[in-house]
Amino acid sequence: MAKKVAYGGILTALSLVILYLAFCLPSMKITMYFLASIVPGLMLVEMGVNQAWILYGATCLLAITLLGNPASAIPYIFIFGLYPIIKYYIEKIRRMDIEIFLKLLFLNGTTALIYFIWKNLFMVNIVINIPVIWGIIGIQPVFVFYDYIFTRVIFYYCDNISIKWRKNL
Repeated sequence: MAKKVAYGGILTALSLVILYLAFCLPSMKITMYFLASIVPGLMLVEMGVNQAWILYGATCLLAITLLGNPASAIPYIFIFGLYPIIKYYIEKIRRMDIEIFLKLLFLNGTTALIYFIWKNLFMVNIVINIPVIWGIIGIQPVFVFYDYIFTRVIFYYCDNISIKWRKNL
């Protein structure tokens, strides 16, 4: 139990540091969100899905309260932090075509949710025009590439780092 708490605390702190860097380094924002999304995946591999949910919840709450701009945590809360856990459930299906469809459905659903939150909660008028529609369409293959890279990073961790880490305990 103490190992789970300690590991969760360390990974939550790491997530917050990465999210803070996303806030401070605007030119590396997407890279930092990607790195922050790896952390719940590591927790999922090491401790299981329940601890990954706890890590995600703790990181979201702390990011909203501690970061200078809570709006900068929105991509993590709705897409990048949640995706490793949703990916875990989707990949239990074991059919590639359905998995890709559900992953893109997740992306589009969360994008629509962010749009409605931004429009109604923050009262920002976002105009949906042709360039925005093309941007939404163009993000689909980028998200599939993100999913591929994410999977490769997690596999690398499982094959090379996790086993060595466990042997040293």
